[in-house]
Amino acid sequence: MKHILYFDLETKYSADEVGGWGNIEDMGMSAGVIWDNSDNQFHVYIEHQIQEMVEHFCRADQIVGFNHVGFDYRVVAGVHHADAHQRSQLYTKLAGLNNFDMLFELKKLLGHRLKLESIARPTLGTGKSADGLQALKWYKEGKLDKIIEYCKVDVEVTRDIHRFALENGKLHYDSKSGIKTLKVEWNLIQEKKAPQQMSLF
Repeated sequence: MKHILYFDLETKYSADEVGGWGNIEDMGMSAGVIWDNSDNQFHVYIEHQIQEMVEHFCRADQIVGFNHVGFDYRVVAGVHHADAHQRSQLYTKLAGLNNFDMLFELKKLLGHRLKLESIARPTLGTGKSADGLQALKWYKEGKLDKIIEYCKVDVEVTRDIHRFALENGKLHYDSKSGIKTLKVEWNLIQEKKAPQQMSLF
């Protein structure tokens, strides 16, 4: 069996709080959650455990997420690395793993971005339990347990959307003209290729 991880994280700060979306690496990680198919368990990492989380990524055959290459990895690279060169090195390492970023793949097919929620409800009949702004509020209130539970739901949704696509060859999504169906031809493991994005630092 191929070793697959499903991953998401929550940040400490909003884009506005760090000076805009150009400074994603300064947003900090309140919690990162991996669901690992080798033990069918969630693995929770908080900021001081970033290195252990990176090592977990490196042991997998593939990491699946939703905008994790373009966003989450930039957050990870910024934690504990004030030096731009170190951030760039870590980001390049993570982006060079065998990633399957569903947002990236869907954008290639549709020509535009989709929100996770706009796929989850039509496809799975369920969605996120809250939103990112609520998670930021919880961080300020010190409610790490709520952040972790919220992040676990996002990881479950990511996992179940990916598995639905593998099993059914399609996904449903909300559009301005109603629910549409998109044919997808995703394999469980795609051939390792060059990083989907170059260093953004």
